[in-house]
Amino acid sequence: MSGAAALVRRSRALTCAWYVYDDWRARRRLAQGRIGTRSGNRHETLTLEQSVDYIERVWRDYLAYSGRPALTGTVCEIGPGDNFGVALLFRHYGADAVEAIDRYRTRRDPERQAAIYRLLAERHGLDDLFAGAPAEETMKGVTYHPGCPAETYFTAPGYRFDAIVSRAVLEHLYDPLAALDDMFASLRPGGILVHRIDLRDHGMFAGRHPLTFLTIPDRLYQRMTAGAGRPNRVPAAAYRTWLDRPGRHGSIRITRLVGVAQEIEPSDWHDIPRPLREQALTTVAAIRQQIVPGLRALPDETLAVSGIVLTAEKRTVDGEAAAQ
Repeated sequence: MSGAAALVRRSRALTCAWYVYDDWRARRRLAQGRIGTRSGNRHETLTLEQSVDYIERVWRDYLAYSGRPALTGTVCEIGPGDNFGVALLFRHYGADAVEAIDRYRTRRDPERQAAIYRLLAERHGLDDLFAGAPAEETMKGVTYHPGCPAETYFTAPGYRFDAIVSRAVLEHLYDPLAALDDMFASLRPGGILVHRIDLRDHGMFAGRHPLTFLTIPDRLYQRMTAGAGRPNRVPAAAYRTWLDRPGRHGSIRITRLVGVAQEIEPSDWHDIPRPLREQALTTVAAIRQQIVPGLRALPDETLAVSGIVLTAEKRTVDGEAAAQ
């Protein structure tokens, strides 16, 4: 970190000012059609084996969260980042087609990505999913849509999906609840949404209390985040309210707690070990009075949640989920 950057980090006010400036830059880039980004380049620093292991873990997680042995039919993956390995595994193990959408286009090294696809193909026998040597350009049945935000993609008439999935994406949307409405409407009967949502600050105030970003006044925070897609501060309780509306069947399970470093196996609040719950509640109590009023009104148990998995099924005509 440079001296200037370190100085900015030490000051809450300077940090906010820098984010306002950076958000302005992001809005200009989008207005000019410049959608390239380094965000989402998960595989840039991993070895080939680590990359394929990560792809397999994310794919297995989606199946575990969904409670289904495979995701079939037409699947939409939101925010694939710099690699389409998860989409390829969906294809190989049951999906007819995968549509991959992203507001941005993550920059990546084509040669490195091709090496990842080769290793993934060796492990899973994916040669039939490529029209030639494994590479992004030769994938079959996976269609990439860069520059397509989730807030607008699902409003198009005629789009129908059997599964829509994302990982650490919804917290970046301008209006995730409206986007969820459109996603749910675009599901076929028996279809399912599977979204892992990271409610942390994504390093905005690194080195400070983990809920510092909840203390920034609403109007200022919007100027800091709206263009760049930084965390939208939509709390877990809002997703619960969305899921509880008529016609929606699913679950919200906790994967992270404020002030607790390790991930948690997706759980209900009362199934999490008491020491971890108490640690999170203590962390909330230390900053509660500084949190902006709208969020301060939420219960401690809601503010203590920093990661969730949301699933929602659209029932078939007879009221059952689709058999998979």
